[in-house]
Formats: sequence, C-alpha cells, structure tokens
Amino acid sequence: MNRLRLSAVLLAVTLTVPAFAYTDEGRLPYVGQPGQLPVEVATAFVKNRLGEDGHFEYHRLSIEQVSEPEAFDRVELSVVRDGLLDDSLKAVRQRLSLHRNPQGLWQIDRIREDFACYRGRKGWGVKACH
Repeated sequence: MNRLRLSAVLLAVTLTVPAFAYTDEGRLPYVGQPGQLPVEVATAFVKNRLGEDGHFEYHRLSIEQVSEPEAFDRVELSVVRDGLLDDSLKAVRQRLSLHRNPQGLWQIDRIREDFACYRGRKGWGVKACH
C-alpha cells in the first residue's frame, strides 16, 4: 500500500511541474575545464537548451558577459534564446554567476531562468507564459 501511495505522489509531482522548468540546478556547482573562458563554461552547461543535431527552435541567440573592471575572478553571464517557435513563450533567459575557483577554473555557482511572453505580462518574469 505504501508503494502505491508513493507512486501516486511521485506521479502527481511529475505532472504538476511545467515542462519548461529549469532542472539543472542539481548540477551546480558546475566546474569548467582547464583553459576554458567563462562563456565556454556557460555554453557547455546550457548546451542541452541550445539545440540538438544542428536544429534549434529560436530565431536569435545572444550571450552577454559582464564583469567589473579589473575584477577578473567573477562574471555574470546571460544566455538569451529569443523568437522561440512557441505561441506563448517568446524568449528564455538563463543568468549565470561564475567565479574562478582555487584551482583557477571557472565555476558556475548560481543560475536563474526568466521567461518573456508574447501576450500577457510585459518584460521578464519567473512564472510560466500562458
């Protein structure tokens, strides 16, 4: 009986999580390879969101890296997929915070995901588009 109840709870949780919810927080911290730049570490981390087998479902991809002058150990990076082939979801933005760890490798410590909608609210938001 407990096994059946657990299965029902797991099924309910699975069905209530939106299909587009970001699920990679469990991969943090993510450490890059020796010699990689922050943008290379970030694109390796979000690669599964950028496309597969040469196919992608967005019109424009932009990557922006921001750091304080002469603060070479911390970087904020945004990866935006805009013009999505979706009738409600216009764009998705992943904002990543990276720092150089004691071994000298770039490491992603935090990621936030925002959504822009074709209709409804204006600008970016953390809630799903309908």
